[in-house]
Amino acid sequence: MVEGTSERDVLVLAKAVAANDFPVERTAVIGVDRETGELLRLSPFPWKGADTDPPLRRWSWIRSRVTRDERDTRPETVTVAGEIAATGYVDAKDGWRLRWPFVRPHLRGSLESLTELARGRATTAGFVPVTELDVVQLPLRMRFRCASDDCAGPHEIAVLDQELHAMAVLTRERYGPEWATRFREAWGAPLLERFDVHLLLSAYAQAPSRFHVAGLFYPPRTKEDVHEHGHHVEHRRHAGPGAGGQSPPTA
Repeated sequence: MVEGTSERDVLVLAKAVAANDFPVERTAVIGVDRETGELLRLSPFPWKGADTDPPLRRWSWIRSRVTRDERDTRPETVTVAGEIAATGYVDAKDGWRLRWPFVRPHLRGSLESLTELARGRATTAGFVPVTELDVVQLPLRMRFRCASDDCAGPHEIAVLDQELHAMAVLTRERYGPEWATRFREAWGAPLLERFDVHLLLSAYAQAPSRFHVAGLFYPPRTKEDVHEHGHHVEHRRHAGPGAGGQSPPTA
């Protein structure tokens, strides 16, 4: 947890639009703090039109001065002070090999397990792998089942992911009356056939045990080699059960 005010390098994992109906949510960027490896929620994040101000790519490194928001009970939340500078980018090559290390420590088995952690104020954001997925429009929502035996789903929760909102607008403009069908073909169940889909879930400030979809992590489906699998098993053993050490699917 950030204490006081400090300069931070943050890897942008997701950009989330605001929610104006209860539970209200402010615009945010969710990312990984380079120094600690912890998730940070930069909120409210400067916004202009339909994107951040300045516009930022997901998986870009940014540097900014942040301050712990004492009014927000979620431990990851900080406010942004001063200039925001993009300083680098993490490429998607080799099956997102360079990106996995920033995601793996924040994997949770299910929405249920993440909710329990949120109730204890341990963490209020994390990645959940899914085995069933559908996207519902007006308002934009995800219906999914977690890849865990303790999942009581299917769940249906709101989507605040800026990428999906932008794609919905583009699909509507391109396909007209057929846009909903086309959008589901791109971002619903067919996505699971080609990609190892994880939802980045984030709790609302007004209701810390309720979640929305803040972003998606969808590397191509590739099999880990023996060396990588052994490394991930060892990582989970050292991380312990409370550290979110669930490896990605190996098939």
